[in-house]
Amino acid sequence: MMDDTKTLLRDLLSEYNKNVRPVRKQDDTVNVTVQMYVKSIQEFDEVSEKFSVVAGFSIIWKDISMMRDPAGYGGAYQILTSYDDVWVPELILTSPSDDVESLGATWNRIRYYPDGTAVWIPVKLVKSTCAVDVKIFPFDTQTCTLSFSAMGYEFNEVFIMPETDQANMALFTEHPMWDVVDNTASSERFGSSWQVSFGFKLKRKPEYVIVNVLLPILFLSILNLVVFLLVPESGERIAYCITVLLSIAVFMTIVSAMLPRTSKPVPIISFKLMIDIAISSAITVVAILNLRIYNKDPESPVLKWLIGIYRILTCTLCRKRKIEPLEMRKLLRKTSKAIRIQTVKAISTAENDNNFEKQPSDLTVEERITWKNISYMIDGVALCLFSLAAIGSFAVFMIIVTGRSK
Repeated sequence: MMDDTKTLLRDLLSEYNKNVRPVRKQDDTVNVTVQMYVKSIQEFDEVSEKFSVVAGFSIIWKDISMMRDPAGYGGAYQILTSYDDVWVPELILTSPSDDVESLGATWNRIRYYPDGTAVWIPVKLVKSTCAVDVKIFPFDTQTCTLSFSAMGYEFNEVFIMPETDQANMALFTEHPMWDVVDNTASSERFGSSWQVSFGFKLKRKPEYVIVNVLLPILFLSILNLVVFLLVPESGERIAYCITVLLSIAVFMTIVSAMLPRTSKPVPIISFKLMIDIAISSAITVVAILNLRIYNKDPESPVLKWLIGIYRILTCTLCRKRKIEPLEMRKLLRKTSKAIRIQTVKAISTAENDNNFEKQPSDLTVEERITWKNISYMIDGVALCLFSLAAIGSFAVFMIIVTGRSK
């Protein structure tokens, strides 16, 4: 049997010329079918826009020079020969990320059947470029295409087509960051040649980014608002604001490192982080100005328009504070001259009453508004406004990116 195989190979290859297309007439076309078997996604680097997969290929064509009658060679039905000894359709990746290489390798073997059918099964780590669109990161979907062309052959010399309309994913190993939601296979013209293309639709698994980026950003936004609940006397307001502002800037750096350096399009999350930095900066400015207001001279008059706003917000126009008799003497030192006269009269009347301790005075005075009152008012207003801004920006961001990902 071994001697028969040796004789068969010698007879077939003795006058074989691998530089001549294996057809009866040189104006005939060699039809090549390609099937891709994807094993795994080796790498998908969004920053450098590189996409690489480990895959095997089943490439089939007919070589008339290898047709024979197996009965004449001891029933040798299949034979194997070296890749370097016969004609093969050199398939070149048309969008390589590194060096331009063909699928073939010197260790490859070609299997031939009696009717001249040739089967070539190369295995390769295919490294390609892939244009990335991260506008709705981290809920984005990418499409990467691997295209192979028989460069050097005209379209009427070698025709390449996929065996099926999809790559074979039976052996595929799931990737930790990406799901392959769809794939296609097609054939089209590439210059003066034909090429076969395998497209992969990849959907990012967003859980990692949500837990490690989005939720911390949300928590920082909430922490940013707590500054208005800090007691001004603590002296930690400004340091707190600056710390949160720097933390958001750090997260912006982290997100930038995960995205390609391109302006078309700019990721929506970048705008979200810029809004967060703007809100944090505004909070810092308001906190600084409010500390100045809080520490103003208590005896200096408050602006009338501020008093008006304060009364509207706190409803002091509709509310009077009742004064108990034991508080009268303290109020004498704080109230105006007019109120002081009325208070003295009230005290004199109350002291002549035998039931003084049982019956509280009905005297009421209008509360005096100071700069500290204005400062507390600003804290409350700022807390409400910045809370709406922070929560609103996060909600709008999530609605936009999740809506466009569907």
